[in-house]
Amino acid sequence: MNFLRLIDDKTTEIGARVPDFRLVDPSDNVLRLSDLRGAPAVLYFYPADGTEGCTQEACEFRDVYQDFKELDCAVYGVSPDSRESHESMINDNQLPFELCVDPDEMMMSEYGVMGEFECNDSESQFWRGRGRSVDEENHVIIPVRATFLIDKDGLLVYKWLPVDYRGHASSVRDQLQKSFKFDIAF
Repeated sequence: MNFLRLIDDKTTEIGARVPDFRLVDPSDNVLRLSDLRGAPAVLYFYPADGTEGCTQEACEFRDVYQDFKELDCAVYGVSPDSRESHESMINDNQLPFELCVDPDEMMMSEYGVMGEFECNDSESQFWRGRGRSVDEENHVIIPVRATFLIDKDGLLVYKWLPVDYRGHASSVRDQLQKSFKFDIAF
């Protein structure tokens, strides 16, 4: 697929409060920005469960998850897939973090991560099978891979948009360590 453009260039500046949201995890629990207060968090957006790139990205976050946990940083994956699809992705790949559904795609819109892509015929068929509308030019609108690092007060520390998933989780971890590392003087 070829990335063409972001649909809505809503840009949250570094240091600004990120937009509030309402996500649902596979256990039907609701997650809001206020639930993240008190500790940093990573929100990473991806197009679809079970695809090669999305699975590899999730597994890379899994492989460095202990580093996030040691820094008291929660990791949440966000896509438009169903709770059942997320549950399967979590179980199949032994993910130690939650994958959440943005039920009305409002969060993805507010965070400016919806993009237009040009597909080949088989990709168009795949996205139609996922309930996406594909126009006569084989263009589809889906979430762009993006990651937001948020501090304990809900302020944006760093963002990656768009993301190449290869090695990305380690880059996010490194930025987290850099952003939240401090020395205590005695």
